[in-house]
Amino acid sequence: MEELVKEDHFESFKEYLLNYDKFRVRKIQETVVAHLSESSNFVIWRQQRLGEIVGKIAAAVSQTAEGASGVLSDTKPLLERVCLILEKDGDVYVKARSCLDGPFFSITTEWDRFVTCLMELLAAMRLELAQEFSQNVEITQLLQCPIIQPQEALFERVRGCDQHCPLCRAPCELQEGHELHKALLHRPKDMLPHDSGMTEGNPDMSKDKQDLSVACSSLHSLYPDWSISHGDPNTEMPCAYWRYLWARFNENFSKEYNQEPAYISDEWKEITEEEALDSLKEAFFHGQC
Repeated sequence: MEELVKEDHFESFKEYLLNYDKFRVRKIQETVVAHLSESSNFVIWRQQRLGEIVGKIAAAVSQTAEGASGVLSDTKPLLERVCLILEKDGDVYVKARSCLDGPFFSITTEWDRFVTCLMELLAAMRLELAQEFSQNVEITQLLQCPIIQPQEALFERVRGCDQHCPLCRAPCELQEGHELHKALLHRPKDMLPHDSGMTEGNPDMSKDKQDLSVACSSLHSLYPDWSISHGDPNTEMPCAYWRYLWARFNENFSKEYNQEPAYISDEWKEITEEEALDSLKEAFFHGQC
């Protein structure tokens, strides 16, 4: 929310209001790309990680081949055990074992010879990948390679509660493990006059959103899972953060929804960026806005 003010970009602000999760994933991805792009040790880290993974594979092969000798009638069970050891360790992801199916690995050979060839191929693979990793690669292109996207994995760790205020769509800011949802910074009423997603599936929501006289007891009976104080989402005087953004993007909202610009008082227009950010910090650090 602080970056929204500093960026001063209406499209980002609109995305935050209408597509909160998409906005957060994008922000995480931008942060990841910026961090990796600025890291001079990224190439070294990739080489170290490659060495760790190859070492784990070699150890799994050695563990599987311990005490084995003589003729190996089928190499598939050996390779399957290698995969099981790697998966049990949990640090190496085996993409698919389906390649072991079929007659390709159903061969008769000597244990020692097969393991020796496997280790030689593993060393050759490491050398080839090390040369590839030493080349400069676009970070955005590199991030498309993992099966599990970094931004998605990070988002799952920080996403918290998925619930949104039924009146203003402000996200619940509490961490997991709570029964009563609470938004620390409710959004002003009518900021998105045509946001049909707010009222979809609940015809009473639009009425509640416009009715400034809804009592606390009525709100609690309508939305028992939410802690909504009277006037929170529909306050006649939004905090300085929202007043600043509303005044800043009033013309943009007007064009977006094909309406006349809302009346913005001179007092709202005089709110500075610093005052808006101060009110934001007050809301999150002291619970007041």
